Amino acid sequence: MELVDLFSTENLVYIALVIVAAVVAFLLIKKVAGCVIKAVIFAILVALLAFLYYTYSGMQEESHDDGEQTEMRE
Repeated sequence: MELVDLFSTENLVYIALVIVAAVVAFLLIKKVAGCVIKAVIFAILVALLAFLYYTYSGMQEESHDDGEQTEMRE
C-alpha cells in the first residue's frame, strides 16, 4: 500500500470515523467509569459509617454497665 493510497478520500473518511468512534467510546467509558467509581466510594463510606455506628453503639452499651455484679440470693 502506497502512502498516496493511504490518504485517498475513502481512507480519510474511514480514518475520521474511526477517530470519532474512539473519542465517543473514550467519553462513554470515562462517564461510566466515573459513575462506578462514585458508587464504590459511596459503598465504602456507607460501610465505614455502619462500622463506626455499631462500634460506637457497642461502646455505649458497655459503658452503662458499672461493673457491679449482682449476687443471687436464695
